[in-house]
Amino acid sequence: MVPPADFGMRRMAFAGLGTALLALAGWIALRNLSLPDNDGWIFWMPCTSWLATMGLLCWCSALAGDRMENRARIRSSWRVGFLAGGVGLVVGFFSPLIINPKASLGPLLGILLTGPLGFVLGALIGGIRQSKSATS
Repeated sequence: MVPPADFGMRRMAFAGLGTALLALAGWIALRNLSLPDNDGWIFWMPCTSWLATMGLLCWCSALAGDRMENRARIRSSWRVGFLAGGVGLVVGFFSPLIINPKASLGPLLGILLTGPLGFVLGALIGGIRQSKSATS
């Protein structure tokens, strides 16, 4: 299968977006690691991992997206990542509200922890699953 005609522009857009996401993830990580006490890592680490994963997927799309098997693996990583991240976000957002309705900070669990980690794990699982099915 031949890549789309406008794939050169898409590659440049993916490379630019990937660079921006990786730079933001690096800035957040360096900023938080330079603080004197590292007690808030549980909140910035999942978001930084999510940004870095999205940046790496964008760069994979830019560099290796011209081959059909790579496009299938990248597409599977995006799809499973968004699905698992969405499930993690919904579960982490609503379960604290159900367990303790008066907890006003409960939904932050889904926004800062389970949603981003769900995306990262889903993207890894999607890529591994697609590469195993391609070799079989």
